[in-house]
Amino acid sequence: MSNLALLGGPKAVTLPEPTWPIWDDEDRQAVNGVLESGNWWMYAVGEAELGGGDEEPQRSQVDQLEREFAALHHVKHAFAVTSGSTALEICMRGIGLKPGDEVITTPYTFIATATCILHCGALPVFVDVDPETYNLDPNRIEEAITDRTRAILPVYFAGEIADIEAIMAIAQKHNLKVVEDSAQAPGVCLSGDRYAGSFGEAGIFSFQASKTLNSGEGGMITTNSDQMAEIVWSLRHVGRTKESLWYEHHRIGHNARMTEFTAALLRTQLKKLPAQNAKRMAGVKRFFDKIAGVEGFVPAKLHPDETTRGHYLVLFKYDPAAWDGLPRERFLEALTAEGVGAISGYTFPSFDNPLFQKTDFASPASAYMVGRDAAIDYTSFRANCPVAVRACESEAVWMMHTPFLGEAAYIDQLADAVVKVRENYRSLL
Repeated sequence: MSNLALLGGPKAVTLPEPTWPIWDDEDRQAVNGVLESGNWWMYAVGEAELGGGDEEPQRSQVDQLEREFAALHHVKHAFAVTSGSTALEICMRGIGLKPGDEVITTPYTFIATATCILHCGALPVFVDVDPETYNLDPNRIEEAITDRTRAILPVYFAGEIADIEAIMAIAQKHNLKVVEDSAQAPGVCLSGDRYAGSFGEAGIFSFQASKTLNSGEGGMITTNSDQMAEIVWSLRHVGRTKESLWYEHHRIGHNARMTEFTAALLRTQLKKLPAQNAKRMAGVKRFFDKIAGVEGFVPAKLHPDETTRGHYLVLFKYDPAAWDGLPRERFLEALTAEGVGAISGYTFPSFDNPLFQKTDFASPASAYMVGRDAAIDYTSFRANCPVAVRACESEAVWMMHTPFLGEAAYIDQLADAVVKVRENYRSLL
């Protein structure tokens, strides 16, 4: 008789999962320090930063966070904003995206990667993902380029840097901008200290509650371009310029400024990030080693040149054929019962979201038709993106980063649970 927990047996995982977020007295003191200072806004200390007097000028927590984040990621500029989604929209406007333009991106990602384009009156063009990595497949990009294409927006899904060198080469060949959606990849880098967010015209990061660098909400824009930096600064500060009067506005901007509370918390959390990334890397490697013999449950391919990984998600490809046709959902039900937090992820690719069925992209009055001869048929992308469809419908399995901050004994129990389900899966058929 099977001893699967789903069928009445004991759970394989008995140790508690690590808690998230992780915080300590340093975080408490940072937030309390802002509270007690009375300077809750990033510009509340702006006058002091101009100098004068004998006392050392106060410095905004936001300003200090931006400098520290830029230094860690080896970029010239960093700008803190209210969310990763806002960061994406500012970048799309910052590269000059206009109604009727097109941006090539992935359908296997959170919807904000598409809506930031739509907010500009432009259109996302979805290119399928690599079947081994679930990141944008550079081999499919050029076939999607038209005379309306203005940019490429790759996502570093699960915290893994995409094939950015190939993407940059295509962009340079066709005179396109690249904005890196590095929302899930803070602190992640390739050999030679080449960090996420440092390759293209700009990069963005998210600090939403699930992320590996977490302040509940928040975002960051990075760039090495002085011109882009000037535009981003203005767009996140209601269209002001550094030279203009306070009530003089030069662009249609946002109030996207991060608060001092958020920045103070992120500064202390940023100090913890390198050690947490290293611990996750060790935990994931241990887990992979222990499940290496399990058929039909294979980790997605990791970037071979990454020296620091974030492992926001740990991705797997589930092959029902290797499990005698056992559906992924039944496998996940059994694994969850053993105490392993694993899910199937996205229900469908971005182009199958209701908004692409309900939004008027085609009528002559639509902003999306400016300068265009024909609309984009979003129903066609199912045929063009079979890997993304398969990942959503039957193949992908996600595990969040939190379990991999656990100690060796906990990681071993997670692996034991996978092995246990494999050894007893026929009882689920």
